[in-house]
Amino acid sequence: MATSEDAAKAVEVTAQVAQLKGGTDAQANALSELAAGGPKSASAVKDIIPLLKSDDTVIRRLAAYALCQIGPAAKAAVPDLKALMQDPDTSTATTAINALNAIDPSAAEGIQVLNVTQ
Repeated sequence: MATSEDAAKAVEVTAQVAQLKGGTDAQANALSELAAGGPKSASAVKDIIPLLKSDDTVIRRLAAYALCQIGPAAKAAVPDLKALMQDPDTSTATTAINALNAIDPSAAEGIQVLNVTQ
């Protein structure tokens, strides 16, 4: 049975998802809140995935981080995260790798990040 705390969290996720359609600042704040929610933010996955293709590097990275924190429930994001591993921003590419490892470690096997320099 859902507790009042669960219901409050569900409402919070719904409110954050609405913010994902806002400007860059609203998106960044919403992604941070959804990441903090971890697996409880799983219902937002379908709304986070399109932000992995944002023109804004910070938004792409935060979207990958939020999916990483959600974990295995974000499996639908695996194809987009694989593509993000080749992001020109090495921090974003690294976040995509971390997200893949958190969601489905086998998904990152055998994939090279070509833009990472030593």
